[in-house]
Amino acid sequence: MMNLSEGGGPAVAGSKADAPGGTPGADPLRGGLTAGAGPGRRGTEPAGSGRSRGWRLVRRIPGLLVGYALLLALALFMMGPFLWLLSVSLMPGTNVFKFPPAIFPTFIKLDNYTQVWSFIDFPKYIGNTLIITGLGLVLNILLSLSTAYPLAKMRFKGRSLVFGVLVATMIIPSATALVVHYLTITWFGLLGSFFGVVLPSAVSVFNIFLMRQTFLGVPDDIRDSGKVDGASELRIWWRLMVPMVKPGIAVIALLEFMSYWNSFLWPIVVLDDPAQYPLASALTYLNGQFAYNFGWIAAGTILSVLPIIVVFLFTQRYYMEGISGAVKG
Repeated sequence: MMNLSEGGGPAVAGSKADAPGGTPGADPLRGGLTAGAGPGRRGTEPAGSGRSRGWRLVRRIPGLLVGYALLLALALFMMGPFLWLLSVSLMPGTNVFKFPPAIFPTFIKLDNYTQVWSFIDFPKYIGNTLIITGLGLVLNILLSLSTAYPLAKMRFKGRSLVFGVLVATMIIPSATALVVHYLTITWFGLLGSFFGVVLPSAVSVFNIFLMRQTFLGVPDDIRDSGKVDGASELRIWWRLMVPMVKPGIAVIALLEFMSYWNSFLWPIVVLDDPAQYPLASALTYLNGQFAYNFGWIAAGTILSVLPIIVVFLFTQRYYMEGISGAVKG
């Protein structure tokens, strides 16, 4: 019921001014606290929550420091031989056998690099290495793709047996096949040629296994769509399936690039003319019969591995994608 206030206006019974035991700032029509009412209003955090979060971060700092220190020590341990080789190549005339070894150079001179470049015809040997590496990459990629695709997507009798036999051959050491490879290359008449260097390793069981796992990760609907459109199996493989496994191809390309670029023993066995040697084999000229210049050897080795480092830096993203895709497959 309504009554008149002192000012003559109507006053609602039970308003917040007259409510018995009412809390200042409470609105009975809204059933809660008005904005800005009291220090403990809704939506705010306790006063000590920010402080506790800060203490948790402070307690994590020692563990993070220890973890980063261990990672740094592990990185130095893994990179130690390369850093030592780089230091020796940049410091001519120093004792390379002193202990502790010089991981970081104390001075830098490029005499070893200029002298070894003039002693060995690097452009010619780099050209030989590029030819061998290019042939090996093309053959490995094509043969791995064409072998892995039927083992992954086609259904035929003995498929599992064929794949099992291929995987079983991985336990055979490659050195045991050296004589067989030499006899085969001789029978084909490929001694003294770049094809003779490339042919024994033209396809790898590991590459077939890697590409099979990658093809298994490709949905079968893509292959079925090609069949519906009337495409042949070769066209489906080349136009639809191969573009889906580009990360796996990048992994094969990177691994085989490193393998062929660093090939040392087999080219010496097959090639009769030392002028056809790849770069890794040509570095044997830096070893004398009774003495050798270790600074030259270090400089030549650094020059030979620089292309591998550059290629890996530009392709490491595709390498990680290919490995993860093969594991998921």
